[in-house]
Amino acid sequence: MLALQTKNKQGINLALKEFKNELGSPNFPALLSIPRSERLPALVKADYKKASAICLTSIAMALETMNLVRPMSNNQVIDLVDTILETCTEDNLAIEDLVLFLQKLTRGEYGSNYESMDIPKFMEKFEQYREERYKALINFREEEHSQFKGSGDSNRTTGEDQLRDSLDRLSGSLGAIKDLRK
Repeated sequence: MLALQTKNKQGINLALKEFKNELGSPNFPALLSIPRSERLPALVKADYKKASAICLTSIAMALETMNLVRPMSNNQVIDLVDTILETCTEDNLAIEDLVLFLQKLTRGEYGSNYESMDIPKFMEKFEQYREERYKALINFREEEHSQFKGSGDSNRTTGEDQLRDSLDRLSGSLGAIKDLRK
């Protein structure tokens, strides 16, 4: 996301539009459709320094807007970025996931206890986002499975139909055998 590298807040918001629903909440199916090659684990593997810089910029921009009485120190933010990058493979996060979470965090959607922020508080709130994301993934898969199951294969028959067809063929074969004996 080029807008992140240039700290262009409006550009970031525009880039994230495709990953939000009409109410402004994360559109998890759209987020989950981001190719693996464009997700944080792939970026970390290809260029850890770049992945770290993008996350650092994102978090720093968010923390600046929160007006914390006791903000995180630079070293804490660096440790936080390392923690995020170390855990991003657990659920194959995309940078868009992090930025959408940060938007929700700065808007107070994870509570208004922002007098101070530290790594455990941040990760607790980030875990809430990740749980929302996971539940949405499960719901999406169940819905997809139900639709697939409901559509069915028009060439398939039910077990009853197969049994009836088999019995008809068997009956026909027995009749043919009886005719041969005569």
